[in-house]
Order: sequence, then structure tokens, then C-alpha cells
Amino acid sequence: MVISILPAYLVMTSGLAPLALGIATGLHEGGPLLAAWAGGLMADRSARRKLTAGVGYTVSALCRLGWLAFSGRTLPAVATLVLGDRIGKAIRTAPRDAVISLSVHPDQLSTAFGVHRALDAAGAAAGPVLAFVVLWQLPHRYDVVFFTSFIVALLGVMALALLVVEPGERRVGSRDVRLGVEALAVFADASVRRVVILAAAFGLVTIGDAFLYLLLVQRSAAGPEWIPLLYTGTAAAFLVLAIPVGYLADRIGRRRVFVLGHGFLVVSYLSAFSGASAWPWNAILCVAVLGAYSAASDGVLASLASGLLPIRARALGLAWVATAVSVARLCSAVAFGFLWTRAGDRIAVLFFTAALVAVICVAIPGQELDPSVTG
Repeated sequence: MVISILPAYLVMTSGLAPLALGIATGLHEGGPLLAAWAGGLMADRSARRKLTAGVGYTVSALCRLGWLAFSGRTLPAVATLVLGDRIGKAIRTAPRDAVISLSVHPDQLSTAFGVHRALDAAGAAAGPVLAFVVLWQLPHRYDVVFFTSFIVALLGVMALALLVVEPGERRVGSRDVRLGVEALAVFADASVRRVVILAAAFGLVTIGDAFLYLLLVQRSAAGPEWIPLLYTGTAAAFLVLAIPVGYLADRIGRRRVFVLGHGFLVVSYLSAFSGASAWPWNAILCVAVLGAYSAASDGVLASLASGLLPIRARALGLAWVATAVSVARLCSAVAFGFLWTRAGDRIAVLFFTAALVAVICVAIPGQELDPSVTG
């Protein structure tokens, strides 16, 4: 709910420059990198991955109240609020994904992550719809959106505490390993190093969804109230495609699906940059291909890394992969916001499109090295 209204709240309502949205988006994507690493390390050392994830979810829930306590209309306030929320996300993501990976057979990793991402997308689709309804009935009442998101976040924490069961027989800790050795041991495998580099390279050339939606409404002369529905459309497409794409990745190779799935991202860039004459078809195409891209990248990347990481260091290894993506997307968001502010949206989109195509072309020849093909 909160993320879906930020483009309108920051740029179209509060009058901040696109660079401010770039910083907010970059912090949302990147988050505090040390927290991600610490969350994975604590989860593996204590073998309490569910508890660690629960701490992260609780921190994010409490940060929702910050949007009510502060105006959120200055750059320091926005950065503080987004950063606090991302601390919770950074702590929880790797332990949560580790619990998922330890709950299924290795041949079903992508399918399992597809199920999780599909259910996650269901919530992501419902949130922006609720935000749209609130703003439609109560224009500019962003405080109602913030408070509602806080209540829903608390329900999420309760669901984790009461419904999730961590596999007891696979709770393997690693308290006897020195911190420095443990932190770097995951890079001993060349396949893991290649996955980290691959994820970072694509993250550097990814334009955040918030920018794409803002481009759509501004170049199509649509109202800001449509932006939450664009988030819903993408989440709905993700919901439909996450499980079948995950199943396909388990069959033909996770790396292959991850790389080729970025072709959908190229199409989303082009559709977002079309003009008013293409509305609403350009929006429909954009959210559909963004959903397909998310289905081929998010859970598939986590499953690709999980299949290569040992149990005792799985959460930490997933944290390193997430950190690589976070650093890359933080840089890309700030760079895109800077390019847009200084050179205009046309130059920014063309630059990132060309860079994305180049990365895809470089990554395709490595498909034969895919270690995740199961049959």
C-alpha cells in the first residue's frame, strides 16, 4: 500500500524532484546492506530462521507508524522512513527464503518459491487496490493509507508466528565457525560467485517499477490515482505466472529462465515510454510483462542460489545474493533519477534499455553452464 502511493505522494503531490523518488526507490530496493548480512548470519548460527524473519517483519510493521508521525514530505524524512522499513526487510528476507528452501525437495525449489511469490503477489495486488479505493473516496488522505497498512502488517506478523512451521530436523546451526570464515565461505564455490555477479549485473540496469509507472501516467496524461492500480496489475500478472514459471525453471534450468526473463523487462521499458495515444493499452502491456519478468527473476534467483548453497550457510548465502541485488538496484535507482532530472526521461530510458540489452547478450552464452537443469 505504501510503496504504491509513493510516486504520487512524493512527486505529483509533494512536489519533490524525480531524484527524490530515485533515492526513496533506491533505499527501498537496496535497504541497509549490513542488516541483510546480519540477518542471514544470525539465522544460520542460531538455526532459528523463523524467529529471525519474525523480527524483521515486526520492525517493518512498526515503521509504518512513522509515516503518520512525520510529514514524509522532505527528503531526510522520506529517507529515514524508507530506510527503517528496509531494515526489517533486509533482516527477514534471507531467513524466510531459507525456511522455504529447507521445506521442499531440491528438485522443487523454483516451484516452491513460485508458490510463495504467488501468495505474496496476491497481497501485493490487494494492497494497491485498497489504496486506490481510499484515495478515490478520500482524496489526499494518505494518512488513512498509512494507518491501514500498519494494521495489515501486524496481521502478517501474527500469520508468521501462528502458521509457519520451521523444519525441525533440518535446523542445523554453525556456532562453532568463526565469523569471518563463515561470512566468506559461501564464495568458495565458483557457481555461487557467478550467480552473485549475474544478479548484480542485471540489477544495475533495472529501472524500478515506480519510475515506469510514473512515466506511464505522466506521458499518458493520466491521473495519479491510477498508479496504485498499476502495482495491482503487475502483482496480478505475477500471481498468475509465478507458479508455472517456477515449475518451468525446475524443468529447463533456473539460470536460463532468469536470464531470458529479462527480455520482458525490455518490453516494459518501451511500453512505459509510449504516449497518450496508446493509453490504456500501453499500461496493460507494461504491467503484464512486468509481472512476467518478476515471475522469471525473483523466486527463480532465490531457488538458483538455494540449490547451490549448503544448509548450514543457506540463509547467509541468500543474504549475499540479496545484497548484490540491493547494491545494484540502489545504484540504478539513484542513477536513473539523476539522469531523468538532468537529461530528461528520454535519455534515461534509452540508456538503461541499451545497457539491459547488452547484459542479456553477454549472459546468454553462459546458458550451457546452468547447474539447475533437472530433466
